[in-house]
Amino acid sequence: MSNETDVSTAPDFLASGGEMGAQMRAFDWASTMLGPPEDWPRSLKTAVRIMLTSRQPIWIGWGRDLIYFYNDAYKSIIGGKHPWALGRPASVVWREIWGDIGPMLATAMTGDEGTYVEGQLLLMERNGYPEETYYTFSYSPVPDDDGSPGGIICANSDDTQRIIGERQLTLLRDLAAGTADARTLPEVCERSAQALATNPRDMPFALLYVAEPDGASASLAGSCGIGRGHPAAPETLAVDGTSVWPFTPTLHDPVLVDDLAATFGADLPPGVWRRPPAQAAAIPVPASGEAGRAGLLVVGLNPFRLFDDGYRRFLGLVAGQIAAAITNVQTYEAERRRAEMLAEIDRAKTVFFSNVSHEFRTPLTLMLGPLEEVLQAEPERIADHREDLVVVHRNGQRLLKLVNALLDFSRIEAGRTQARYEPTDLASYTAELASGFRSACERAGLRLVVDCPSLPGPVHVDRGMWETVVLNLLSNAFKFTFQGAIAVSLRPVGEGAELRVSDSGTGILESELPRLFERFHRVEGARGRSHEGTGIGLALVQELVKLHGGTIRVESEMDHGSVFIVTVPFGTAHLPQERVLAEPTGAPAGARTQTYVEEALRWLPGSAATEGGAPVPLIGAAETVVAPETGGCPRLLLADDNADMRDYVSRLLNGRYAVEAVPDGQAALAAMRANRPDLVLTDIMMPVLDGFGLLRAIREDADLRDLPVILLSARAGEEASVEGLSAGADDYLVKPFSARELIARVDTALAMVRLRREADNALRESEARFRNLADHAPVMVWVTELDGSCTYLNKSWYEFTGQTPETGLGFGWLEATHPDDRQAAEDMFLAANAKKEAFRLEYRLRRVDGTYRWAIDAAAPRFDAEGGFLGYIGSVIDITERKEVEDAQRRLNDLLEQRIASAITEREQVEAQLRQAQKMDAVGKLTGGVAHDFNNLLQVISGNLQLLAKDVAGNDRAEQRLQNALSGVSRGSKLVSQLLAFGRRQPLAPRVVNLGRLVRGLDEMLRRVLGEGVEIETMITGGLWTTFADESQVENALLNLAINARDAMNGHGRLTIEAGNAFLDDPYAARHAEVEPGQYVMLAVTDTGCGIPPDVLDHVFEPFFTTKPEGQGTGLGLSMVYGFVKQSGGHVKIYSEPGQGTTVRVYLPRAHQAEDVVTVVDNGPEAGGSETVLVVEDDDDVRATVVEMMADLGYRVLKARDAQSALAIVESGVPIDLLFTDVVMPGPLRSPDLARRAKERLPGIAVLFTSGYTENAIVHGGRLDLGVELLSKPYTREALSRKVRHVLRNQQQRSHGASGDRSGPKPFAEPVPERTESRRGLRVLVVEDDALIRLVTVEMLTGLGHLVVEAGNAEEALSIAETQPVDALLTDISLPGMSGEQLAAALRKRHPALPVVFASGADRAPAGGVHLPKPYDDAALAEALDKAVDKAVKPPR
Repeated sequence: MSNETDVSTAPDFLASGGEMGAQMRAFDWASTMLGPPEDWPRSLKTAVRIMLTSRQPIWIGWGRDLIYFYNDAYKSIIGGKHPWALGRPASVVWREIWGDIGPMLATAMTGDEGTYVEGQLLLMERNGYPEETYYTFSYSPVPDDDGSPGGIICANSDDTQRIIGERQLTLLRDLAAGTADARTLPEVCERSAQALATNPRDMPFALLYVAEPDGASASLAGSCGIGRGHPAAPETLAVDGTSVWPFTPTLHDPVLVDDLAATFGADLPPGVWRRPPAQAAAIPVPASGEAGRAGLLVVGLNPFRLFDDGYRRFLGLVAGQIAAAITNVQTYEAERRRAEMLAEIDRAKTVFFSNVSHEFRTPLTLMLGPLEEVLQAEPERIADHREDLVVVHRNGQRLLKLVNALLDFSRIEAGRTQARYEPTDLASYTAELASGFRSACERAGLRLVVDCPSLPGPVHVDRGMWETVVLNLLSNAFKFTFQGAIAVSLRPVGEGAELRVSDSGTGILESELPRLFERFHRVEGARGRSHEGTGIGLALVQELVKLHGGTIRVESEMDHGSVFIVTVPFGTAHLPQERVLAEPTGAPAGARTQTYVEEALRWLPGSAATEGGAPVPLIGAAETVVAPETGGCPRLLLADDNADMRDYVSRLLNGRYAVEAVPDGQAALAAMRANRPDLVLTDIMMPVLDGFGLLRAIREDADLRDLPVILLSARAGEEASVEGLSAGADDYLVKPFSARELIARVDTALAMVRLRREADNALRESEARFRNLADHAPVMVWVTELDGSCTYLNKSWYEFTGQTPETGLGFGWLEATHPDDRQAAEDMFLAANAKKEAFRLEYRLRRVDGTYRWAIDAAAPRFDAEGGFLGYIGSVIDITERKEVEDAQRRLNDLLEQRIASAITEREQVEAQLRQAQKMDAVGKLTGGVAHDFNNLLQVISGNLQLLAKDVAGNDRAEQRLQNALSGVSRGSKLVSQLLAFGRRQPLAPRVVNLGRLVRGLDEMLRRVLGEGVEIETMITGGLWTTFADESQVENALLNLAINARDAMNGHGRLTIEAGNAFLDDPYAARHAEVEPGQYVMLAVTDTGCGIPPDVLDHVFEPFFTTKPEGQGTGLGLSMVYGFVKQSGGHVKIYSEPGQGTTVRVYLPRAHQAEDVVTVVDNGPEAGGSETVLVVEDDDDVRATVVEMMADLGYRVLKARDAQSALAIVESGVPIDLLFTDVVMPGPLRSPDLARRAKERLPGIAVLFTSGYTENAIVHGGRLDLGVELLSKPYTREALSRKVRHVLRNQQQRSHGASGDRSGPKPFAEPVPERTESRRGLRVLVVEDDALIRLVTVEMLTGLGHLVVEAGNAEEALSIAETQPVDALLTDISLPGMSGEQLAAALRKRHPALPVVFASGADRAPAGGVHLPKPYDDAALAEALDKAVDKAVKPPR
């Protein structure tokens, strides 16, 4: 077969479709199970035509093997399988994904339902390799021409890029969010790995390596999808690129690593895929800045995706995100280290200035104070102040020593030290320096051991610097050694000399050893002879030793002593040669030894000049101060570790007060407990127990806490003063201070003590008065303190509750409250106490007799003179009687609220019913909307099957198949009818019916349908009213309800059918939407079945909802009942209880007329004719079928595809007997308008409408307009022939009646009574905006012998009345623009006696006219017109 086929010779359905259309035309279909395209089923042809003309990717599978078809848009999906896949079984085309799609296709091929999936993962092999794809598609079954499933049609949408892009964006977002608040490099790497683990499809496994600080290697910092220890996850990588993953400093672009299985074996983790990655990508993580650390991200690649530019860019973004996070952490870490360094510098500065201020201010106090006294003394008394001048000299030397140390240290740090290294007999020099401390050691009770044998030769040292080193170490040992010995030794060790200064002192904490030689560092809490020191001594020693090329270290054990070891090298090679001297300078030794020794001696107890006796006062004691308690001289206790300071202050105050001096806080605490002083003066920086510790101990001691304390400190400034006063001191005096200032502060403190005691006495007296007043108050009174504890309850409280002070004070008062109120009362009280605000609370309080009474507790906060919160004062009042009144009022309110809630609930129920009704109406509109196209399709199938029946007559097998197909059409037609019934869109033919007669008539059929297992009981109320309803629909509804009842009873049980009169009152109507109060005929069906659960009951009327097993029900039975009843103006209600049965009550409006006479419909054999029929149908297939059926019946057939074309045929003058037109057609001209204009052109033409859905064109209020004939699709050949003959006969009778013969039967009413001559030939003006109603009314009036002038609105009618005579007006009330009532008034201004008939669907008409209710027949129309004429000619009274 050639590759190209002439399009003109191809079947119509293959005539388009681009490349795939050409491929299908060229394909040898005869060699397949489908055969030539001309023989394909019609449904397959339709499906293929839809597919080829669609721009959406679509494929079709047909037959048992699902032979494959697809369109041009699908080529991108099928990829490299194009065009090979055309005509092959779907299981062969998609063998790799058949396990995924095969079950879905099998489900769809059952014909019961299709399938729909979104974003389905499919691993397709379209281009020679499996690839990850995502598709949204549906499998919809396509029926074969016999109704069985013939194949599948599938519409596709490719979602691959969208889904992959979304998950990659999600990973990048999670990665940024997860690492945003990380603060360390390990934390960043760990969180990055956690984020990468969330996308195992793009990253089956991932490894993150970070270079070490030295750059020699990179370590594994994070991983996901693969365990540590795996061969593919080594802990370190070399930077030379020799490791399993390439990592070099020059790596800038991603590196693809192939064949992972050969490198690591087959046990690589696959992630979420069924095979492990075959490739990995190594992506560099760039470093930031010179100090940044580079990294490497290794990612196992998705085995079902190509490593294309998009994949590469994504991994680059991931690596960039990680690099940015690492950079942020490194920046944060650098800033943190810098902040810590600055904080440490600031701390060292603070410590230094704190220490040095003490070291400066104490000597200055001891210098300035005595000098002030000397300057104020008489000239002849200067000699008496020698001791003062000695103190001044000694402290001047101390300051000089401190300044020299600071200068030495600053010169060393600045590199400006001018050292001179001269050869020195280091052993004898060291022994000489150490011996200077012997006298001090002996006075302290210590042994000094000096062991310095001669060294092999002289050692080059700066003698002054060495002196500083030795004296500092000895002074330090003396300060912290209280017993035992101090040893100094010098030995040659290796290539140098080693100096060891050891002691048996207090030792040093191990945690302090690393910082011992830091500048300004002092060991906090160390026990020593003095707290003096700046913290630069050992730091200076270390710097001096370093200048000699030596080292210093310390060994220590707590409570066993310390050893300082200094090593200096022999020779001069390690020294700057320009500073080395060849000969000794002969400088004197020990120039500063005496200063160090004198300072050490001052640390010893009893080292003051006047030790042993009372210090001589510096100020005269002319004024005597009386102690506040004893009346004698006030006693002062002085605590200071500096002997000079103790001596100086004692001499200042001794003439005025009795002063006891102690060296530290511990001694002071013992002294005041032994003999309570009147005031305490204490230094802050002291050994053993410092000033703050002493102050804290005083305030915690109940016997001492009221002692006034003045702190003496070298720390100046507001912050230091606030700290001291906040700690509890009464005053804070900064060194240096003058003698008069000290005395003034002491006097003031003692005076304040006296005033405080007087105030305390006054307070106690005031409290006594308050308690007396409160105890006699008629209410309960209480007082609390700052912490909330109750400190006072008055007498009324104890009498009411029966509590005692032991059980009620503190928080015991809560025990008297009701257990249920206790926690709430406590919480409210504590919350108010925390906010320091007033409060009120109510609780039940236990009375002494054990009963509980309601009480109100109200309190106001107490404040001192400065506004400080002190606690509360409150009162408690019994309010039981008031609560009882409130409870009664509350019960009344509760009752009212219950009634309101009940009303609201009832309203909500009504609203819920309204929403349900609206939902059902919306679903009804949707279901009704599909009827037209579906009925057209059924009509095509049905008509062709009936035509085919003649061709296969005599072929039993073929006839049986045709009968089966026609049965399927019948079922489809029934389904559409049920849909229309539910949607309230079916055209009803209602009449006055007696339901009792109808139920009795169905009794036999129901027994036959329901079976012998169901017992049927019928109950018909006497005097049953009639109703206006479509009898056939009532029968269908009753049959549906009975069958549902049988199924609910499983074929066995009692079925009760009841018909009776009912009245639905206003309350019932208010509770149910769409129910009008009034009289109804009730039809009830009750079964003894399983009942309906409450959650199912709300859904039973929804279309397609069923609880029956699959295949045993469509779910449309009750929906049809619901729609029919609502369309008939009725109401349906279900009552059910699980396990008890169900009752369905149908209420149809009462009719006040007698039951209509039943007319027997002609069911005789089909008959044709020779008349001319114009068939108007927009659907080509339906039109062709109808034309063939009409021709087969013998009619001469004309055809048109729309109303406009049909009108052209009518106006051409061709004789036409019947217009057979579809109702719903495209185009500007509607079918009713076509019928009206055809009637105008051909008055004798008959009109028959046909439709699958009328869309309110000829149906109003659910009922066919009067005079309209309708044949509903789909219809059989027999139904068509009978309906055509019926319409033609009626038209012939009307035409005959119009010519003067009234004896024939009327199609819509009984014969019209003979009228007087004056009533014939009236000229009637008909005004109606609905064209079809206007057409029917004109036809009826013409049949009654009147002349008719018609108008579509009131304005057109007024124009006609001005130019033509009018005998009567027949008008609709609701017209566009001017209403019918206004039109009648306007015409009566001109013609006052004009007869007027108002035609309306309302229940009444305006005054001045006759009401003609719609719908109406020709009898009602004639009667209304007669009444209007009679009313107009009747003479007025």
